[in-house]
Amino acid sequence: MGFETEGREQSEFNMAISYLSRLNQLFYICDEAAMELNIKQWFQTLIVLFRELSTEMKDEEITNIKKKIKLTSNLVHDYESNETSGNHEVGEDLYESLHELELDIRRVLKTSGLQLKMKDNPRRALKG
Repeated sequence: MGFETEGREQSEFNMAISYLSRLNQLFYICDEAAMELNIKQWFQTLIVLFRELSTEMKDEEITNIKKKIKLTSNLVHDYESNETSGNHEVGEDLYESLHELELDIRRVLKTSGLQLKMKDNPRRALKG
């Protein structure tokens, strides 16, 4: 998903530090929700991470993750319906779906160089 910058003047400043900080906070929330089995928060945080990282994704990655979100959404909805009737058990399918969705999102983080910048000179790590 390439965004066009032709014909648009570029800023001398960027939001790299705040962007990475926001991603870090979201991954922290995601980890906490997963450890507490807070299904709703885990799922919602993964959706926000998907939105944040979508500019780093290829079209096929976006399509794949959207499919997984739809499948997971149905499982979360079923879980919420069961939860209101007193059943708080997290099924294996739901847990595995959230887990796989998170792994896909984390792979995007890694392959796009956001997890560890691939620069020969570390002094240039924060430059685009």
